[in-house]
Amino acid sequence: MKYLITVMICLFSVNAFADLADELEDLVGYVIVDSKTIRGWHDDDENEEGAFKGCKHGRVIVFTDNKVLTCAEYGYQYAYRPTAVILAKEISYQGKSFYDYKMVVGDEVYDMRR
Repeated sequence: MKYLITVMICLFSVNAFADLADELEDLVGYVIVDSKTIRGWHDDDENEEGAFKGCKHGRVIVFTDNKVLTCAEYGYQYAYRPTAVILAKEISYQGKSFYDYKMVVGDEVYDMRR
């Protein structure tokens, strides 16, 4: 019985690491540029302080240093004043450079823009 429990724990652990590897594979070339606490957010029609309720296109995420990023996709998640890790990757197109941003909160990765 102990052997079976050990095997099950190992199998579930391998799946968790495989999922993490799949997520991180999409972030090759990105660099961690900051780590911040989310203070709140606002949309055109509502806002909230202290809580993070995920992203929807156009939602402005406000950090404790009063800097902001804007969501470029949808994803629901709830956390109170979570830490966000900000990633960036420089992209060059037709002689111009710009940055693509990602925000990691918990185990979710969000596409963002400045």
